[in-house]
Amino acid sequence: MIRKLIKLDSVTGNYAEVDKTRLKREARNLLDFIHKNIDPNMDNYKIWNLVAPLCQGVLDETLKLPVPYSDLPLKYEVREGLLPEDFYRLYAEFKLTISGIAREILENVEIDGVAYTYADFEE
Repeated sequence: MIRKLIKLDSVTGNYAEVDKTRLKREARNLLDFIHKNIDPNMDNYKIWNLVAPLCQGVLDETLKLPVPYSDLPLKYEVREGLLPEDFYRLYAEFKLTISGIAREILENVEIDGVAYTYADFEE
């Protein structure tokens, strides 16, 4: 782990950049789970259409990061507890990372009127 000073988004308060190493690891794990456990012919929640391309975009580095939390799919399914528990656990971690939501609050710093915080990123 490496501790970095990260700019905060002035509107959301989330990180203005994401831990790409962690995000790629989580995207690979989530995509592997989808391939092994979600039958594309029985995919009632369209995980193959909504989440798999998001994971692939992370791995291909074609997404603009961070992705706003409000733009992530499956909000209703998550809120209603409809998703398989094993998928949900992986997806929840992925959503935090891809949207730049802090897992823990360390020390906030203001530099020239701009808010920053320290964050631990994977190397």
